[in-house]
Amino acid sequence: MNSFSISTFVAALLVTTGAAIAADTVVSEAPPAPPEAPAAFSWTGFYVGGFGTLAVGDMEYGTRQIFADGNPPPQIGNFDVSASGFLGGIQAGYDWQMNDKWVVGAVADIAGSNYSASITASSNGVEFLDGESKLKYLGTVRARVGYAWDRALLYAHGGLAYGKTEHRLDLGGTNVFSESQTRTGWTVGAGVEYAITDRISFGTEYAFVDLGAKQILDNGEGLTINDDVDLHTLKAFVNFRF
Repeated sequence: MNSFSISTFVAALLVTTGAAIAADTVVSEAPPAPPEAPAAFSWTGFYVGGFGTLAVGDMEYGTRQIFADGNPPPQIGNFDVSASGFLGGIQAGYDWQMNDKWVVGAVADIAGSNYSASITASSNGVEFLDGESKLKYLGTVRARVGYAWDRALLYAHGGLAYGKTEHRLDLGGTNVFSESQTRTGWTVGAGVEYAITDRISFGTEYAFVDLGAKQILDNGEGLTINDDVDLHTLKAFVNFRF
């Protein structure tokens, strides 16, 4: 073998050996770390929001006539008038989440209302009676207790309810009485709320509201009329959380 062939063979051997060693010394890169799981949503904090509500129920009227001499005996009559309307307002509250699941809080709200009941009567096409009762506003101060599945919250609520009613009765086109009264009562219900972001949540809520019975007329001659107000409400709301 001549010297050129030997030199070529040696050079090729060195190149092959070096490449093999280099390949053996390559360090493979570590796989990328998995992304961190997002932090669980927390319901703890203040919020303010707005809502719209559909309300249905009855205005129950009770009349009583007592004659001065007690004879004939007292006459008592009761009748219900269906009522309905819409409410819209604002609310504010605070929630506190405990043990990752349970949520307790308090909320207050106030709403304007066109909830009303009306009654008319006519004879021979001529109206001789026209009456109306309205709920002008409704407010509540409530506690709520719920169970959270991350961003979803199912809760029960209850507490104080208050409002203002107005009553009017016309006979033969003449106003017999007009009264307005502030009333207090109670409310209870349940709802569900979902946080679509860390700062905004939507929900819907049912409530039964009882504003109690109150005398709306006393003519001073033994005739009295009481009005008992209760209603069912279905609310849709949006809250902005801080």
